[in-house]
Amino acid sequence: MGRLGKILLIAAFVAYPVLLHAFILKEEVEMWQLLFVFAPLLAVAAWVLFRMVGKLWWPLLALAFAGVIYYVAAGGHGRVGLLAVNGLSNATLNLFLLWLFGRTLLRGQEPLISQISRRINGELKPEVAAYTRHVTIAWCCFFGLQVTTSLLLYTFAPISAWSFFINVLNLPLLILMFVGEKTYRTLRFPNHPKTSILKAIEVYSKDFAAPKKADSSH
Repeated sequence: MGRLGKILLIAAFVAYPVLLHAFILKEEVEMWQLLFVFAPLLAVAAWVLFRMVGKLWWPLLALAFAGVIYYVAAGGHGRVGLLAVNGLSNATLNLFLLWLFGRTLLRGQEPLISQISRRINGELKPEVAAYTRHVTIAWCCFFGLQVTTSLLLYTFAPISAWSFFINVLNLPLLILMFVGEKTYRTLRFPNHPKTSILKAIEVYSKDFAAPKKADSSH
């Protein structure tokens, strides 16, 4: 992807939640606006279907999700459907990430951030291993707070405040979490090899996309 393509992709990524928030503030929602919201979600479902075709339950989950979106869009539910899909997709993403990070904190598992750090920098010192475990816990708290705050705002605050939190504030809060952790890590471990966010995502994405090897002991 060229430089211009990357710039356009970033601009679209930033503009999408802002436009979505603007649609939610409207009393009447038109079909093209619903499709604008649903198209990225359907694209994600299609990507999951393509990448995880070897695992039966992932494609079925993606198809079920796409079916729910189609029902809402085709059923003429308008603004109610827009709110439902927006809220459910945000909650689903955060709960999935909470599960992804949290399951690695179970007994006998290596914390996710520890895995990524070890694959980039090699064997971890005990203090670094302990720190990366705490960072994994911190991310679990972050995702859990995202869902909890969203639910509280939806229940007790105006829709505009709820939408502003899950759409407009979502990316800035995520960036703030990354920057805050990186700043603290640099100050605490000044001699530890520096790892960029993009490098960490690249390493984990490659492991995620790589096919699992069969157990040779059988």
